[in-house]
Amino acid sequence: MSEGAIGDISVGSPRENAIQLLRMLGLTGLEAELYLTLLEKGPLSAPEISDYLVRHRPQIHVALTRLSSKGYIEELGGRPKKYRAVDPQILVNTFMKELDGLTRRALEYMKSISKPALEERFGVWIIREPEVAKNRMAEMLDGAKVDALVMGDIKFIHLLSDKIESAIKRGVSVYVLSYALGERGARFIVEDMPFLKKLRVAISGDIVVVVDSSLGGVLKARPTLPMRHGFLIEERTLVDYLSHDFVNRWVSAKVVVDEKYDFPLKFTFHRMALYEARRMLLEDKKLRLKATGYEVDTGARVNIEGRILDAVLDLPAGYAHFKVDTDSGVLRVGGLDAIVEEVAGEYFEIYEEGS
Repeated sequence: MSEGAIGDISVGSPRENAIQLLRMLGLTGLEAELYLTLLEKGPLSAPEISDYLVRHRPQIHVALTRLSSKGYIEELGGRPKKYRAVDPQILVNTFMKELDGLTRRALEYMKSISKPALEERFGVWIIREPEVAKNRMAEMLDGAKVDALVMGDIKFIHLLSDKIESAIKRGVSVYVLSYALGERGARFIVEDMPFLKKLRVAISGDIVVVVDSSLGGVLKARPTLPMRHGFLIEERTLVDYLSHDFVNRWVSAKVVVDEKYDFPLKFTFHRMALYEARRMLLEDKKLRLKATGYEVDTGARVNIEGRILDAVLDLPAGYAHFKVDTDSGVLRVGGLDAIVEEVAGEYFEIYEEGS
């Protein structure tokens, strides 16, 4: 990002912070120093300002002309002419009003021309500013239709609060895994986000969002790592790796909130579907499965429906599939990475027999 951009914000002395803000408002370094000098010293003439800032008078006159044209300073006629700074709140309010109008017009234009080609919807995109990466991952939840996996620290979870609530209201199954919380932090999340149905606490992790097994984002949350880039992942194979890692952490994490979603349960995440089905089978529930996917041998599109005999989820060994009693016999339904199974599934609905 260019000098003075939001991505370059850093914590410094109060004066450094003020100069940084003024530069973000469009002032040069000299103009920012001049404006602060007038705030601090009161009305001054150009020669006096030149002496305070140890700058040549032609430079000072150019800066005064620019500040005056923007309305950031006021002039008092006389010999010599005096200058004073306007109230900083007026300066900021004026800028924000201009920025709001500019932002609205610019967004309308950028959205009107933003039509990515289909071939661009694959691959791994790098986002080099961590805060932008977090907000980009948050936006993924707006498009979630079936299920979503969210992992992060308490600050990131709170950033996504409204979007998680909106997704759950739309019928999306959202699983939230946080870390570095402790009992107190977990309690804060539950109190602030009472709409959560699935929340667990892990020992460690990264910042991750995965939606509908089609889009993922990851940001390494470990300060010891030299790379702080975020990654937007549109490659299905890599998205599957993210979701598999999430499930591996989920099954061993501490349960905080575990409310049931209504039947039929809908999943694109194969292993999460297996995990939930396995728990219900252990409760002696009679379950049926509807799944869409592909025949492993032929690649032909297929729809599967039948009674779930077993939900095999052996993470260390890598076995993960449903055993389903269908009209054409017992079939094993795995995920899209299925090899030994008969069907590679990409969408799953689980419901109780008789419902």
